Amino acid sequence: MDGVERARAWRAYAAQLRGRVPEWPPTGAVVEQDGPFVRTHYGTHGTVGHRPLTDVPRAELAGLVRRQQEAFAARGEPVRWKVYGQDPPDLAEELAAAGFTADAPRSLLVADLARLAPGRETGVRSVHSALSADSSWQALATASGPHAQPLAEFEADRGWRCDPGDFSVLIEHGKAVAAGWLEVARGTDFMLVGGLTDPATAAAFVRHWTPPGDANHHRPGAAAYCAAEADGELRTALLAAAFDELTTVRTFRMDPVEPPARTRPVRELAGAEDDVLWDRLHDEFGFRTKVVDIPGFAAPGPSATWPLGDPHEALVDALDRVVLRGLRAVTGPGEQVRWLDWQHPCYAFDPHRVGGPGEPQCPGQAYPDGDFYLYVDPALRFGTFGHPWEHTLTVFGAGLLGAVEAELTALLGEPVRRRG
Repeated sequence: MDGVERARAWRAYAAQLRGRVPEWPPTGAVVEQDGPFVRTHYGTHGTVGHRPLTDVPRAELAGLVRRQQEAFAARGEPVRWKVYGQDPPDLAEELAAAGFTADAPRSLLVADLARLAPGRETGVRSVHSALSADSSWQALATASGPHAQPLAEFEADRGWRCDPGDFSVLIEHGKAVAAGWLEVARGTDFMLVGGLTDPATAAAFVRHWTPPGDANHHRPGAAAYCAAEADGELRTALLAAAFDELTTVRTFRMDPVEPPARTRPVRELAGAEDDVLWDRLHDEFGFRTKVVDIPGFAAPGPSATWPLGDPHEALVDALDRVVLRGLRAVTGPGEQVRWLDWQHPCYAFDPHRVGGPGEPQCPGQAYPDGDFYLYVDPALRFGTFGHPWEHTLTVFGAGLLGAVEAELTALLGEPVRRRG
């Protein structure tokens, strides 16, 4: 790129990605906009993004920094705040004064994908999921780094509604020798390299990711640029692979006094996690899905089954509130339950960290809106079962049933079945 092209790429990056509010938040995260700032709360950590602050007076900057700091402190989250070379020096000074510490500078590199020739036979192959596949691929990521986006975070972010991504491995002599992952920032001109485990293989991964996309390998085809943060050998390798440096970037960090939560409030089940539960429900609970299979679920005692009326919004919301209160009553902080949606994405979540102010929504719903919906304990000791054909809701497990029975009867009427 010449100087004009680099300036154009930086303007696009600053306008489209800095302070970007995604269409859907990452799985288990809450995105909050505060003036020019965008805070993302993951429960385990938080990030601050913002458009360039050239129009913010120095006199106001300290207060704005402190307000972001307080928002994360209230949740006990470590903070990551990226500062770019084009930002006014005042920002880094205010962050340092507020107690943030800065990582070493890295380069923000960008490749104009139209100038790159796609490589169809690079030995790199896309896979559906790193964490549910061959563990040696995950080991490659664990043994390398640091990466712009650690693999575990990349996988945790990838919900079915979120920005698409790609995880790829380089195969040599039948063995995975390197791995790379990138995010496609929906609605922008950019795809973003999250990590590459071996700088020497960077060119092969870049060629693999270069449009035109291949639907069979989940490669993007609409992005104009590929961006990466890098230093050391990876920076050298990407520059050799036709990337150009736009600016520098430093990550400023602040950690809370107490250790943060180790898991997000919500995560999408990966691999065979939900398959194990569906198999147990089939074998132990007689779960069947055909229309003629009614009730299609042999709930263990004690249990009760209520009739459901039409799914108007007030009923659906009231049902969800009752069930969530019940799940909180029978779990302790940090315990997780599962929401299962037949043949759709399923989730694990902590009932004590969802549904409140500043928290992510409780995944799913109790009312079976056209499919089988279940809230269940991972050991299937208690739960709810929504039957879309019978239009009923079953609650099983003594503790959960005792916590919700009176409210459900007041809301839905007397149960149609009971089992002692």
